[in-house]
Amino acid sequence: MKRLRNILFLLIFSVSAFTLSAQEQADLPMACVGHTERYGVKGFNGISDFQWTITDPDGNILQQGTDYNLLARGDSIDILWREGMKGGIYTLQVVEHTDYGCTGNPYVVNVVLNTPEIFIPISNNIPDQVGVCLGNIATLDPGSGFRHYLWQDGSTNQVYYTGESGTFYVRLVNANYSCSYDITQVTVHPLPVVNLGNDTTLFANQTLLLDVYNSDFTVYNWSTGAITPSITVDGQSGDQLIWVKVTDIHGCSNSDSIQIWAANYSNLRIPTAFTPNKDGVNDTWEFPAPYQGQDLRGYINDVDVKVFNRWGKLVWSSKGAYKPWDGKDLNGRELPMDSYHYIIVFTVGDKKYEYKGSVTIIR
Repeated sequence: MKRLRNILFLLIFSVSAFTLSAQEQADLPMACVGHTERYGVKGFNGISDFQWTITDPDGNILQQGTDYNLLARGDSIDILWREGMKGGIYTLQVVEHTDYGCTGNPYVVNVVLNTPEIFIPISNNIPDQVGVCLGNIATLDPGSGFRHYLWQDGSTNQVYYTGESGTFYVRLVNANYSCSYDITQVTVHPLPVVNLGNDTTLFANQTLLLDVYNSDFTVYNWSTGAITPSITVDGQSGDQLIWVKVTDIHGCSNSDSIQIWAANYSNLRIPTAFTPNKDGVNDTWEFPAPYQGQDLRGYINDVDVKVFNRWGKLVWSSKGAYKPWDGKDLNGRELPMDSYHYIIVFTVGDKKYEYKGSVTIIR
């Protein structure tokens, strides 16, 4: 007669802890509630069938197809040690029937089913609280040395990966079929919000304060090398791409950037015509015209504007603080529709600029 063997094959496993410790049960096979184990005969040569009978601690017979499944010609069975099954000693009896009409003596093995459920922390590999930043993955690894692993979603790998917040638990079966479980809370932290504002143009002597202070931020790293919550940039440093990277109390980082353009006074847009007809639209010749959405008048000093007619006569001028031209001459009389030549000289800081061109009065 073949001898019964115990082949352990994990499909799902238990949250229960091994509690039976009586000396007389020390050598019995053990199982944990919540997982499946396979039991079979040794040396099966394919010419026999096997009949199994499994009884619980109260003497009730387990049902094939519900509590266990036969494999092949019955040489092996898978028993699902379901949640709710009573703990204790289960009796597995197998009888061999050969193709020659012979029946062997019953062979019996007792299996201890552990059911009491206790919490056993999984060493220090998985803390009670795990935090990750949005876009990153939390790695939960109880470590090696366990026979079986079962996570809350049914996966059976040793390592569990998640990028979502929630409560995660794993059920374990160790080498001697002691059963345990552990729980951890994973929190996915949002990335810190940092905003430097829209790209902008700065003129000479103009500054811009970039301030990203937040009480939750612990680290500030600027492209300039600064590590303060705010920096000041100016229009005298040329075009600049400024960025900042911040890190918050959860260790999460995010960044933002802003393009700073330095105004080019050598390439300003001077209007070539205006219509002084008092309709509220283009009634005056505005110098300088807005540059990339900015008004230059607050940054240009000592503006000297001279306007001449086609015969070279000075018809209008302005010196010092700039003022718009309304199309009248030096005596306040309206000038006729025509083209007029201008010379504009101004300074920005200590640098002088000169513009020459023509402007047309349209009436």
